[in-house]
Amino acid sequence: MSNEFNNEPVIERAIPQDAEAVSELLRRTWMATYPNAEAGITEEDIRLRTEGENGERISQNIEDWRKKIETSDGSVAVFVAKKDGRVVGMTAPGIIDGKRRIGAMYVLPENQGDGVGRALMQKALEWHGTEEDIYLLVASYNQKAIKFYKDNGFQQTDRVVEDKGNVYGNTRIPEIEMILKA
Repeated sequence: MSNEFNNEPVIERAIPQDAEAVSELLRRTWMATYPNAEAGITEEDIRLRTEGENGERISQNIEDWRKKIETSDGSVAVFVAKKDGRVVGMTAPGIIDGKRRIGAMYVLPENQGDGVGRALMQKALEWHGTEEDIYLLVASYNQKAIKFYKDNGFQQTDRVVEDKGNVYGNTRIPEIEMILKA
């Protein structure tokens, strides 16, 4: 539980009512993280990807997260980090093509560096267990996240991945794979 003195985040399984906060958290963190001049990715590219031309993707993203949160087949879990009752981070570990993956893991920019990511990672790793390798994908230019993952035992593989892109234009975020050996 949260403690007023140490301000530790409360990590809990997301409920459908968290879908809107999760979607907004992702929109905000994507805008703060993914525009990158060297990679040719503009703020507008990310806005289109997270909001759509006229905001039409916002409600779809909320619904997509609500469905993920409600998934009960054991293939994915969505956890949120809350401080003062407000969602400040999230992670969605899952099993993709039979492999254990740290899916989305995001913390609001103003809460990065205060233990939220560490607590979320601990919960995701606990969900996966230690019997099999766990992998993740991270933007190749997101050095802050790469360092965080390395600090949590992940090592970069040789695999370079291009994400599936955007329904608006050809914006693709170059990604690398990292793995935590069992």
